[in-house]
Amino acid sequence: MERRNFSQILEEAQIDIRREYDRLYSSFYLQKTFDQYGNNWSLSEHCQMNFLNIPFRGTCLTLDDFDDVHNTHFEKVPSQFDLNYLVLFCEYTYNFLIYLNPINIFGNFLVNNPHQIYLQQIYKVIEEIGYMYSANKKGITIFVPKSQEAISVSEIIDPELSYKVIEYNHHLLQGNIEGKKAILLLLADKIESKRTELKNINKTMETNIFMLFNNMNIRHDNCSKESPHYIEYVANMPKKQLEEWYDEIYQLSLLAFLELDNIERNRKISDLKDLIGKGKSDGQ
Repeated sequence: MERRNFSQILEEAQIDIRREYDRLYSSFYLQKTFDQYGNNWSLSEHCQMNFLNIPFRGTCLTLDDFDDVHNTHFEKVPSQFDLNYLVLFCEYTYNFLIYLNPINIFGNFLVNNPHQIYLQQIYKVIEEIGYMYSANKKGITIFVPKSQEAISVSEIIDPELSYKVIEYNHHLLQGNIEGKKAILLLLADKIESKRTELKNINKTMETNIFMLFNNMNIRHDNCSKESPHYIEYVANMPKKQLEEWYDEIYQLSLLAFLELDNIERNRKISDLKDLIGKGKSDGQ
């Protein structure tokens, strides 16, 4: 058998999401570390003790109370485990830990305290599974699959919409027709304000995207028989097929935003061409 070097072994290794979950679960719930007062606590227990300082706790008074209300009970050996289970656990623990001050917990004497090590581990796992993090205005962080198009669009549109562009890919929106519809409606309204510009640069895209916005139960009620916008085919469409179309509309919306962003870039290039042409003429 051909010998592989260590670099090749690492490159060929496939991430074991179950093993990653086991590591994170043990680090959060089971492993304990002495704090600056000599007490031995797990990260989970520190979250419990500092729970009232968590800004997103709502009216819950304890971590157990929060877990009961939101059904965020994680098992050491989950009976049903998949990638979404791992991602949800990462989100859960990450959002609690970022509100804990590691110096107050462990003191200044620990260079690599468990708090920081755990957060670094989450960063590594999220990177390995091809995800990225995004925080909303309320300071809640979610992890979503990396999408270069979504990232690019989120950087060029209004801040209040940028999070929604990223959120569309979140695992909790899988199968959530109404949640996806709400985001598409926001994107439709934004593109509507630039419809003339889009039509001037890509008439086919403008025609297609607004046909979809107006006839796929997004901007109008196309599913109720009493609605003037009723479309029998759309009303009878299976939910899975409708969701697939919503995903297509989302991708088309991203392309529309990128097309619109390219207008100013093309103007700059045109101005540059004129200046270069003028420079050549003056030089001749």
